[in-house]
Amino acid sequence: MADQKILEKDQTFASFDFDPRLSRAIAQLEFTHPTLVQAKAIPLALAGKDILARARTGSGKTAAFALPIVQKLLEAKEDPEHEQAIKALILVPTRELAQQVTKHIQKLAVYAKELIRVVNLAGQMAPQLQRPILAEKPDIIVSTPSKVLAHLEADNMNLRESLEMLVIDEADLVLSFGYEQDVRKILTYLPKIYQSFLMSATFTQDIENLKQLVLRKPAILRLEEEEDENDYLTQYMITCSEFEKFLYTFVIIKLKLIRGKIILFVNDIDRCYKLKLFLEQFSIRSCVLNSELPLNSRYHIVEEFNRGIYDYLIASDEATLKGEMDSEDEKDDEDEEQEQSQKNNKKKRGDKEYGVSRGIDFKGAAAVINFDFPTSAKAYTHRVGRTARGGQQGIALSFVVTQEKAVLDKDIAKSAGRGRDFHDDVVYARVESKQKAKGCELKPYSFEKKNVEGFKYRVQDALKQVNKASIQEARIMEIKREILNSEKLKMHFEDKPRDLEFLRHDKAVKPAQIKEHLKRIPSYLMPRVTKPVGSGSRSNNSNVPFTSDKKRRRAQAHSKSGGSKKRKGNPLKVIKRR
Repeated sequence: MADQKILEKDQTFASFDFDPRLSRAIAQLEFTHPTLVQAKAIPLALAGKDILARARTGSGKTAAFALPIVQKLLEAKEDPEHEQAIKALILVPTRELAQQVTKHIQKLAVYAKELIRVVNLAGQMAPQLQRPILAEKPDIIVSTPSKVLAHLEADNMNLRESLEMLVIDEADLVLSFGYEQDVRKILTYLPKIYQSFLMSATFTQDIENLKQLVLRKPAILRLEEEEDENDYLTQYMITCSEFEKFLYTFVIIKLKLIRGKIILFVNDIDRCYKLKLFLEQFSIRSCVLNSELPLNSRYHIVEEFNRGIYDYLIASDEATLKGEMDSEDEKDDEDEEQEQSQKNNKKKRGDKEYGVSRGIDFKGAAAVINFDFPTSAKAYTHRVGRTARGGQQGIALSFVVTQEKAVLDKDIAKSAGRGRDFHDDVVYARVESKQKAKGCELKPYSFEKKNVEGFKYRVQDALKQVNKASIQEARIMEIKREILNSEKLKMHFEDKPRDLEFLRHDKAVKPAQIKEHLKRIPSYLMPRVTKPVGSGSRSNNSNVPFTSDKKRRRAQAHSKSGGSKKRKGNPLKVIKRR
């Protein structure tokens, strides 16, 4: 077994004997050693086997199916009798992921772009406008299931005669987003024989059912990386009140107690702008990501965050409110409540195919902060999976409003739309139980009260400026601005792509009033000892920074005073009158 691990570490992409054009693209992307899922899946895929692969987020599942597809297409193009037709269909759960997969395949086929054409159908363009694109018979189609089904039912494309490969990426999320019936209908339009790939981060009973429909004698890969992901992800929690969420967020960001890019998750769109407006009071720039924004803007925001243009991204994880149930935690018999919940969710505005906690490839996130605790243990797992990816260290910090703490600030909780009886105790207990079963621990992230207390009044002052009216104004202003950026400037950016560098999504949305004194922190409020956590270092402490080390402080004070010398005089008594 040890020899096998050494072999996998030494293995390179050259061992797969890819087409020279594909090998050149791989080298350009600086891919050297395949990940575990790639090393196992690619040879099986090239041999024509159906594959069911489970691997954690960030393990390289996209390349594991994209590389064999491109290679097989390049081989088929060498045949002089080859006919142009749709050969591969890739189903994904969200439009954002469709964009990312499409771009990834285009990079792999960059030296054969005249031969291999990939089309993303998941955009906002109406199906009838996409019909001419499909008439040209692209080689690869990437889309959400609903859009593919619409084209099949409208007879805009015929897959029964030509399709050779089917991929369902993030299969567990495809099912949890309610696409199961769409997938079943799509299968009726496909030929009897084709190669299938099911890629997922988890194996559930729904995945097992889908396997029976899609796969034929599959190779099942239950892959875990050689190093335990627990070694990379450190999870913390803070029991706090609604007000303390804002207080602690301010302290963490303003004093840079966690360094690097941070994703802050909230549970609805209004909370996005409440938190953004609050941070603006202290001149902290952030961008928001939610289902109301146009698709082009959402994709550009993710790309800019990945490039390091923005440090703080506030994302509304609305998927947790779309009737998502912890099926493995509990089965509710109260069907009426579930139906009512689904009806309420249908009334919500926004893109129903939008998803943040899963399906989007965030790169280099040093930390995830659950500003609002997720509504299910599954959603928690998906959120914290946005950090500690690709062998990098990461921190997950969750604010947990206990029932006891909720009583302390009923008015704030009510104004936040959370109700007077809102608390996270039940869901947190399930999350804690699940994490313990995996060998993980949610450590307490403690603040020393006297160090934080000095910031309390500044935070209260800032929150007073963020009311319902300013939140609605900011929400409307942001949507108008992003629609303008997304639509009217689209052609301009196609002609001049470099101008995209000047398009920023973290501009202030300007609440009613910003007080200048909140921008800076007076020196007298700064704690004596703060130890920021770097994104690249492991922390073995049970408590994260902003805690006191009394012995070290006494030693420092003792050395500065020259041993046992005492301070002379009272500074307030030596002030001379003029």
